Amino acid sequence: MDRRYAHLVLQFALKDFKIRYTHSLLGYTWSVLNPLIFSLIYFLVFSVFIRFDIPNYPGYLLLGIVLWNFFAEGTSNGVASLLAQRGIVTKVPIPRQTIVFAAVLNAMMTFAIGLGILEALLLVTGTPVGLALVTFPLLLLDLIILTLGVSLLLAPLHVRFHDIGYLWGVALQLGFWLTPIIYQDTMIPAKWRWLVVYNPLARIILSSRGVVIYSDWPSWVGLAKTSFVCAAVLIVGWITFQRLQPRLVEHY
Repeated sequence: MDRRYAHLVLQFALKDFKIRYTHSLLGYTWSVLNPLIFSLIYFLVFSVFIRFDIPNYPGYLLLGIVLWNFFAEGTSNGVASLLAQRGIVTKVPIPRQTIVFAAVLNAMMTFAIGLGILEALLLVTGTPVGLALVTFPLLLLDLIILTLGVSLLLAPLHVRFHDIGYLWGVALQLGFWLTPIIYQDTMIPAKWRWLVVYNPLARIILSSRGVVIYSDWPSWVGLAKTSFVCAAVLIVGWITFQRLQPRLVEHY
C-alpha cells in the first residue's frame, strides 16, 4: 500500500472508534469494562465454583481474553469492512485494502487499552516480570499478522457470499471454547491435542502466557513455526484479496 494512504487508514480507524461510543453514557469506559466483566465472570465460574487450579489464574485468564478479543474483533471488523463501507468503496477511488487495514487498526486501539488493563492487573497481583517478556512483541506481531491475513482473505469473499460473515461468527464462537483461553491445554484429551498444535492462535496465546505470566522462554522452533504459519496466512490473504477486488463492485 502506498504510504500516502497511511493517514487515510488512521482517519478511518479513528472515526469508527469514536462512532462506536458516540451515544454511550460510559463512552470509552466500555473498552475497559468489557474485558474486565467477562474476565470476572469466567474467574468466578472457573476459579470459585468449578475450581480450575491454575497458578495466577486472574492474569492467565485476562491475557487469554485480551488476545482472543483482539483477534475476534479485528477479524469480524475486517471481514465486514468492505460491505460496511460500500458507500466509500463504490464512490471514492482508493485502494480497497485500506478499508480492511483501518478495520483491524480500529480493533488494535481497543487492544491497546486491554493490554494496559492487563499490565495493571499484573502489578496489583504482584506477578514478577522476567527477561522472557522481551519476546512478547514478537508474539503480538504474529497475532496482528494473523488477524490481518484472515481479514484480507475473507473480506472480498464476504462481499460475494454474505454467508461468510455468519459462518465466521459461528467459527469464532466455536474457536473460543476450542482454544485454551479459560482452561489449560493439558486438560485437553490426547486425541484432541491437534486442535492446539495446528491452531496458530492457540500457540500464540500459550506462548504469551509463558513469557508474560510465568517468565518462561518460548520454544524458538515453535515460535518460528507459528510465525511462518501467520505469514503464510497473510500472503494467501493478500493474494486472494488482490485477485478478487477488481470485480467487487459487481457484487455490491
